[in-house]
Amino acid sequence: MQISLTANVLLVATLLLSFPTLRAEAVPTNKQSFKQWCLQKDSLLTETRKTIDVLLEKAGTKDCKLANSKLNSLDELQLYGKQISDLRPLESLNNLKYLGFNQNNITDIKPLAGLTNLRYLVLGSNQISDVRPLASLKNLNGLVLSGNQISDISHLTNLTNLTELYLINNQITDTKPLANLTNLTALDLSINQIKDIQPLSSLTNLATLGLIQNQISDVTLSNLTKLTDLFIDDNQISQIHLDGLTNLNRLLLSKNKIRNVNLTGLPKLTILGLRSNLINDVKLVTGLTNLEWLDLAKNKISDVSPLVSLTKLIGLDLTNNQVSNIKSLAILPNLTDFRISDNPISQKVCPFKRASICSF
Repeated sequence: MQISLTANVLLVATLLLSFPTLRAEAVPTNKQSFKQWCLQKDSLLTETRKTIDVLLEKAGTKDCKLANSKLNSLDELQLYGKQISDLRPLESLNNLKYLGFNQNNITDIKPLAGLTNLRYLVLGSNQISDVRPLASLKNLNGLVLSGNQISDISHLTNLTNLTELYLINNQITDTKPLANLTNLTALDLSINQIKDIQPLSSLTNLATLGLIQNQISDVTLSNLTKLTDLFIDDNQISQIHLDGLTNLNRLLLSKNKIRNVNLTGLPKLTILGLRSNLINDVKLVTGLTNLEWLDLAKNKISDVSPLVSLTKLIGLDLTNNQVSNIKSLAILPNLTDFRISDNPISQKVCPFKRASICSF
């Protein structure tokens, strides 16, 4: 007699339920101690055994019980470049405050969700795309997720104790989830796909902001009055408003579309990068009398005489412009590095007493 399809399905289901041990590895679903993971190492997958071996090496013993005790006493663990992919064997190390996993093969960070004492977590250069498990780590002060495959950062929005966040080289487009992280003092979103940075205007404690290599065209950051370092190289900026940023010390705006920029009111600026823009008049920098390093390479500059007011300059790069006369710069007393190659200078004579200063 032919057995019905329903009966076949029920039969298969019954057989599967009858053999619960037919699994890739015999690991209980409840969180285990490192000792438990270690004792069953030989029955586990290769990637899990790898993590256990790395932790045993860190503990300095192959004894599972002793290693468990040593690992649980640690508050800091750095495992950089160890080819780790499975984090489960350390899911019970609840005393950890600093955990570093740069340059590994990690995709799944769920085992970290219970490590709520963590203050600093480094997960750079892995293969992480899902950061939801981090939402429970409310005590984090520092988080490094650079060099991953992250596009959705909405689950970081409640990590309000963060003071440092590094998300360089991911696939982020939306910065709105970061608007709530008002304790941030350092944020780096370089090498992403960001166009709108308006949500960052609420981060009034920021001292360092990195936005290099995105798709930003409009920059209005006047609320961020504590900024000392602002890096926005390689975007699509033609206009930038820096009013109120009186504490800026380093400003990098190279590889944009800037013709003119108002830099008045930046008395503390010592480093300025404006390479690869559309600048033809250097008067825009003449009020920055504390400048020590100035990069104006690859612009359309011909007259450099206004730069003589920048008497604290140590380094000046005018490579690839339209400069024909540099004699006026001879009075700059502190210049030690002057780059002037690829300009239409007929007589390549260094105007400074030390000719080695010049690079034609």
